[in-house]
Amino acid sequence: MKKLSTLILLLAAMLPAMAQVQYGTNQYAVRMNIGYLHNTTYGSHAGFDFGAFMPINEHFEMQADLRFTTANAHAFGVQLRPKFAVPVGEMFIDARLLSGLYEKDGFNDLVQAIGVGYRMDYVSVQLGMSTRLVIPYPYDWHDGSNIIVEPFNLCYRVEAFVRPQTSPWNISFCISNMTDYQIERLWQLIFMANGRYNIDEHWQVNLSALCKPTGMFHLNAKYYAAEVRAGFAYNF
Repeated sequence: MKKLSTLILLLAAMLPAMAQVQYGTNQYAVRMNIGYLHNTTYGSHAGFDFGAFMPINEHFEMQADLRFTTANAHAFGVQLRPKFAVPVGEMFIDARLLSGLYEKDGFNDLVQAIGVGYRMDYVSVQLGMSTRLVIPYPYDWHDGSNIIVEPFNLCYRVEAFVRPQTSPWNISFCISNMTDYQIERLWQLIFMANGRYNIDEHWQVNLSALCKPTGMFHLNAKYYAAEVRAGFAYNF
């Protein structure tokens, strides 16, 4: 009994130190990426991504992303992420609002999602749900017809890292049905690989690749889209 009490006291003393680990960066950051994109709808085109990361405090962070493409398929996303330290790793809630404007196809895709996640040194997992509105573009807001509503979709993300997430450089591999700009249906997997290198305390370079075997609102049974992005981030 004495040994058990000693072990409990030791674990209690370790908890504050274990909870101090923070994943990602605790600095405000802005980033820019240039990408080559290809899909069976638009063919080859370029993408320009701009983003901001805002850690409000140790328990809450925000992220905003904006994408322009030469195919006139643009997107915007906002993420709110409360987070809570646990004895090993970190729990978080991910609430996001994503909007995609597809001028060529004539519709606007609006998605709201919320989920819960857990991340530690070498892995991050996330599970949640989303709803979608598909609105014709341009749209007469005095007419409520022709809006498609998808009330429920399951969202998931599993990402594995080759080094601890707090390392100055890292590579990760991810399987998910969501990105910073779009959430696909449950059965439409997205495969991603990401790499980053912190040059110093302010500058970071990054490289990412993505493959989508099938595409939303398309009937492709095989390859649909791929992209490669490279850019940098500046941490304040």
